[in-house]
Amino acid sequence: MFFTGGDQLKITSQIGDTLVYRRIQEIYEEGGVIAGTSAGASVMCETMIVRGEDSESHRIDDTLRMAPGLGLVKGVIIDQHFAERGRMGRLLGAVAQNPRVLGIGIDEGTAIVIEGDASFQVFGDGAVYVLDGTGVTHSNVAERSDPGQALSIHDIRLHVLSHGDAFDLKSRRPGELSREAVAKIEFKEAESVASE
Repeated sequence: MFFTGGDQLKITSQIGDTLVYRRIQEIYEEGGVIAGTSAGASVMCETMIVRGEDSESHRIDDTLRMAPGLGLVKGVIIDQHFAERGRMGRLLGAVAQNPRVLGIGIDEGTAIVIEGDASFQVFGDGAVYVLDGTGVTHSNVAERSDPGQALSIHDIRLHVLSHGDAFDLKSRRPGELSREAVAKIEFKEAESVASE
């Protein structure tokens, strides 16, 4: 099943707790492939970013809004068009508000393939940014004394991954794809080129 881009809130509000949603969950739990691009990628999470300012530092009174997603992928928030639209500030804001989750920013022309809730692999010519807030020692995200103040957050961990990298969601540590996985990818890419 593939979700296109557009408006992630429209996707989740239309599917909601319908028979279609229940069938999507069944397909995913049975090992089926659920994919999405842009807003279609963001809806995979339990919590998704619905709106937020691009291209600037996160402000405490920012317009960052989050809502429940489809809940297929646990413990992460996914943001898309990441470097192209300068979305580091808004993902930092989302992680500051939800430090137990990993923030994952995905560039255009780039994808992650999540296997269960255990790990993901990076494919494509851009980067994937992982923000880990579990070690944060300070954040002013809950302070409202100075409206419009920039977010201050200390000891947040950032990983930047590219094609061939993997990330273990349980240990919250990056790595590389196994040789077997790289060989499978290269074989599928060669097979795809040959069929064209």
